[in-house]
Amino acid sequence: MSSQVLSVSGLQKFYGAKLILDAVNLNLKRGDRAVLVGENGVGKSTLARLILGRETGEQGEVRVAPGTVLGYLPQEAQMARSISVGRFISDSLGELSGLRRRLVALEERLTHGGDLTAALEEYGGLQTRFELRGGYTLETRRERIFAGLGLGHIDLARSVMSLSGGEKTRVGLAALLLQEPDLLILDEPTNHLDFSGLAWLEDYLQGYPHALLMITHDRHFINRVATKILDLSAVTRGLRTWYGNYDDYRAQRDAQYQQDVDAYHSQVNLMKALRMQMKKEAHGHRKAKRPGDNDKAIKFAARQQVARTVSKALRSARQQLEALETNRLDNPRHVWHIEYDFDPLPLTSMAPVQLQSVGMRFGDRQLIIDADATLRKGERVALVAPNGAGKTTLLRLITGELGPTSGGVKVMPGAKLGYLDQTGENFPDDQNIVDVLSAIKHDSADQLLTLLHRCGLFRDAHLADKAVGELSLGQRRKLGIACLIHSRANLLLLDEPTNHLDLMSLEALERALLDFPGAILAATHDRWFIDRIATAVWRLRDGRIALKEGTGEPSQDRAGS
Repeated sequence: MSSQVLSVSGLQKFYGAKLILDAVNLNLKRGDRAVLVGENGVGKSTLARLILGRETGEQGEVRVAPGTVLGYLPQEAQMARSISVGRFISDSLGELSGLRRRLVALEERLTHGGDLTAALEEYGGLQTRFELRGGYTLETRRERIFAGLGLGHIDLARSVMSLSGGEKTRVGLAALLLQEPDLLILDEPTNHLDFSGLAWLEDYLQGYPHALLMITHDRHFINRVATKILDLSAVTRGLRTWYGNYDDYRAQRDAQYQQDVDAYHSQVNLMKALRMQMKKEAHGHRKAKRPGDNDKAIKFAARQQVARTVSKALRSARQQLEALETNRLDNPRHVWHIEYDFDPLPLTSMAPVQLQSVGMRFGDRQLIIDADATLRKGERVALVAPNGAGKTTLLRLITGELGPTSGGVKVMPGAKLGYLDQTGENFPDDQNIVDVLSAIKHDSADQLLTLLHRCGLFRDAHLADKAVGELSLGQRRKLGIACLIHSRANLLLLDEPTNHLDLMSLEALERALLDFPGAILAATHDRWFIDRIATAVWRLRDGRIALKEGTGEPSQDRAGS
């Protein structure tokens, strides 16, 4: 039996006149753990839907091996309103659920006697199939998976509609892991998982016996799970395969970038040399020594020889130049390069933010209790906590958007706050993106467009005219970063700064933050970001802040999970 599960060849997809995918080729076999990456909105989820057969392309072919069972986890779980968690799990098991029902029916038939030969034969075949699909270990595996994903407290009789959004997504993931489809497609599987849940999922997927296709930019997850990385380009709209994990991908990509730079400069230099050669040949033709007038035959023959020689050289140079022009290489910096270049105002205070016994209550819920902490100049602090524990609230207390119900928040004079909102909803939907920057500090349109281009916000000039409401989540996040740069803020408050960013943008942001001379407080669950950036960790648990210094610990330990 072939191990090939999926083959995609020459796939092209348009939405209206907009090209989404072009000449996409992809092969997956049993045991592959592939991660699909690319800019937000580039077409990753579209490719998943094409593979699932939920959409069709204009050209190309998607071939799924006969008998292959597909499983798909969307970013937002969709569940029927009236069923229990247990019923949802059972209904999600597909073939296993059908096999179990048929086995029960056959067992009932066998107890009533009669002609049992056919029933016994069918029962034996189904029993073997049920065992191979893990049917007899189903409940044990369910308990293990529920515990690993932090669902152990969920009663199977509970209505799915009573679950939170994160619980719904995790229940959906649990159902798919129980089903063990031949090709499991997971769209952002690390969302809604705490540090221990992420570590468990990574361990579990490393042993997954079939093929995996995952859409994620969680670099710690990619590094532990991936055997190949599929990079969907916003420039070419094609797919490039890199083998190995995230570390391997970075090494291969950086080497390829250098090769592309060398090839580009080689072509530019060759074209320059050919133009100089053509100019020199043409000039030499005009300056060629003329024979004396008393020998017209010699004069004519010499001119003919010079003309032939010069014409041949010019023609050869022109042909080479035309060929190079036809196959002109793009400047790799325009394709590969994103640069977040912060130039903040000087921060004069050595302790720009001080929290003094801060408390925050919403109704009957005391979210923050007697929080004491100091953010110092030069620090890059990661603020970590479970979802809903108060990370965003703490940032908003520092910005002054909220006032504490007890205690005080002190922001020193000379500290210029820059706040990166988690959702980008603080931008007016009807405002032009250039106008958003102009409202912060007026510069020429060309200067603002250059900043936006450096931030990787758009690759086509017409996108600068778009309203904020037309931007994807990733583009909103890049606009937010551009605003921070443009404002020259020296105190950065970042709410989940790595959400919705592609890998190259993540790396560019981290490079910039490592060189940032002010102070940074970042609410984040990104383990790679914490390990690489944080000089200290503030852990918000049960309403109080616990401080951890240093950068040498594994991220789970540093986060206190």
